Amino acid sequence: MKKEKAKSVRRKIRDDIKLSLVTELKALTGKFGDASTKLDKEINRSAKKLAKEISKDIKVEEPAVAAPAPEAKAADKAVKATEKKVKVKSV
Repeated sequence: MKKEKAKSVRRKIRDDIKLSLVTELKALTGKFGDASTKLDKEINRSAKKLAKEISKDIKVEEPAVAAPAPEAKAADKAVKATEKKVKVKSV
């Protein structure tokens, strides 16, 4: 697998983990009272560090980055071909 693709996949995984951590923690702190900007900054900072540590341990394999199946490509081409034929001129 190319190094660039592995990095981009790992970066996406890291961002997804961070987003889910931040949303869960903010929802949890919202139950106990109003959140402060200081607390929000700390949640974002800590979630970023934790997501980075977790994403380092994840192994990125070739099938996770692979292109869509040939059948999916053929179906997309068929849909695009039918869309082109349906154009209507307005008067």
